[in-house]
Amino acid sequence: ALGRDIDTSKYKEPIYMEYQNGDYFVGELAEKEGDSPIHNLKDDKTTPVVEKLIAAGLEKLAIRSNVSLMLGVPNKMFKKSEREKIQKHYKGKTFTVKNKLTGATKSITIDNIDVFREGDAALLWHTRNRECLEKPFGMVTVGFRTLELAYYDVNFIYNDKKSKTKELGNKDALEYVQRKLDNDKGIMRELYEIDSSNNYDDYKKAAYDNLSERIDVEIENAWLNLDEMEIKIGGGTALNLENLSFEVIEDSQMATAKGLWFLAEETM
Repeated sequence: ALGRDIDTSKYKEPIYMEYQNGDYFVGELAEKEGDSPIHNLKDDKTTPVVEKLIAAGLEKLAIRSNVSLMLGVPNKMFKKSEREKIQKHYKGKTFTVKNKLTGATKSITIDNIDVFREGDAALLWHTRNRECLEKPFGMVTVGFRTLELAYYDVNFIYNDKKSKTKELGNKDALEYVQRKLDNDKGIMRELYEIDSSNNYDDYKKAAYDNLSERIDVEIENAWLNLDEMEIKIGGGTALNLENLSFEVIEDSQMATAKGLWFLAEETM
């Protein structure tokens, strides 16, 4: 979101940066205080929005001027052409970012960049201490607008034929709450406002209970041999799904990111 000079002391680890002659809030600060906030809803990893998010991450985390990155992509985007597109766009690119809160400026160059399936990354982190799987594994990742159902055999080999991507996610639950607020109370709220709000608990419970049931149905439709599989649920939205028939993995919101970091440490 577009940023401006305000008191940020009440926010935990606020991000306010200057990048390419623009001032931006990122994260909670963007949702609460930003002008014209934008959610990253596209799968494309080379959009201006994604660039700004990468710039924010580099400013926050980079301790060297040259770095390597590992990006997660949905199953449908994990292909040679997409990998080459991302590498062409970012490899060798220098991000110059100013922290508007401290005044410090960093220039970070991406020396190397690669991509990995998001479901694979979550599985990698969840099973990092296992040498093998006892039975086929289904990693179900609940995103903002998509549901990734990734199937792996006992040797950790991804099976494309048995894996699916469905248009179902947190967006569906939030849109239900949005409609109910409008119809029942005449209240208009953006999806990001509903998502970050501590209000509307009754509407949210109904929405997430329904989403849980729909996810259960999608899993049952995708895989007939459920008794012969180990199935886990990942993704930040999973933290809101209390009535799922399957277990949510530990640290589900960060498992994909940690898996990408783990893979990058081993391979880059």
